[in-house]
Amino acid sequence: MLRSLSSLILAVLLGVDPDDDPALALAVIAKSGQQGVGAADAAAARQALVRHGIKTLPPLLIAMDTANPVAANWYRTVYEEIVTQELAKPQPQVPLEFCKDFVSDSRRLGRPRRLVLGLIDRLEPSFKPSWLPTRLDDSEFRFEAVSLALQAGEQALKSKDQEVAKAQFRKAFEHALESAQVAQSAAKLKSLGEHADVARHLGLVVDWWLVGPFDAPAKTGFKAVFEPEQRVDLTATYPGKDGATLSWKRHHETETLGQVNLIKELAQTAEAVCYAYAEIEVDAARTAQVRCGADDNCTVWLNGEKVLAREQWLNGTRFDRFVAPIKLLTGRNTLLVKVCQGPQHKDPEVPNNWSVQLRLCDPQGRGSAFQVIQPHRTKSQ
Repeated sequence: MLRSLSSLILAVLLGVDPDDDPALALAVIAKSGQQGVGAADAAAARQALVRHGIKTLPPLLIAMDTANPVAANWYRTVYEEIVTQELAKPQPQVPLEFCKDFVSDSRRLGRPRRLVLGLIDRLEPSFKPSWLPTRLDDSEFRFEAVSLALQAGEQALKSKDQEVAKAQFRKAFEHALESAQVAQSAAKLKSLGEHADVARHLGLVVDWWLVGPFDAPAKTGFKAVFEPEQRVDLTATYPGKDGATLSWKRHHETETLGQVNLIKELAQTAEAVCYAYAEIEVDAARTAQVRCGADDNCTVWLNGEKVLAREQWLNGTRFDRFVAPIKLLTGRNTLLVKVCQGPQHKDPEVPNNWSVQLRLCDPQGRGSAFQVIQPHRTKSQ
């Protein structure tokens, strides 16, 4: 029986019997927390909810839409037990219409929605195959929906129906936000004579001015301050590594996902620093994210303000490795990126790569619209 002191007090306040009202038991669990806070009450509430059985499912699922990980775990154990009990019956009475509405509500958390989809799939196997392709704009199920569009495109190619293939690959491209799916669908469209602008779709910056390598021994480059950090002058020259004279070099990147090979563009080197600079224009101020990857690490300034700095060595470039919130201004915006190159790996067979990749997007990963513009030749940071 749900008879702990706090639950009884709550029952008196609400005027209900805690063993008769699932809402009270759910509220008790909602107060649980880390380090055993409310655990005894939550355990009693859990048993009360299990006794209520499948009729608890709708309010339970709504309660599972919580940011409290401890409460979510309690709710999940209740869900698993009442569903297991119900499915063991000859004629389960699962509220399927509610479950379908719940799983289709993209405002809810993904984990309970996936649990519910698995339940529906057991009871009505025809639902998922017809429902999943419609989830192209659903952040939780987008990846699967795009995968189905890609599969449909491949099947159309096998059937030599190029128009259907184009339509499916176009659908996949327009809705994909995962880099591999974007690249795959774009490649398929290109093979069919169709255009797909990956850089625009993902918000990749692919037009840069580059300068380097500056000398930065013993991993000092991340903290060292070189002249481009104080003042960007695209006409300037600088003393570089091994006595070289450095000047800015214009570069347009053609790699599908915008990764600049700095060894190819600047020099094969170790223990060094380079800078990449760009100016863009946006039609209206907006919040966004800068997402980048760099080998070895990077620092980013937007409009002269440092918005990201990650000191990690020998980790390699990974898409969206670093993420930071930013505010883009109406009109001209400047981007300066500092990329360090660490020492050679202790295993000489491991290549000492040097690269950078950067994009501007919304929190879902959809590219933020901008135009690359001709930079002012001199810009104070």
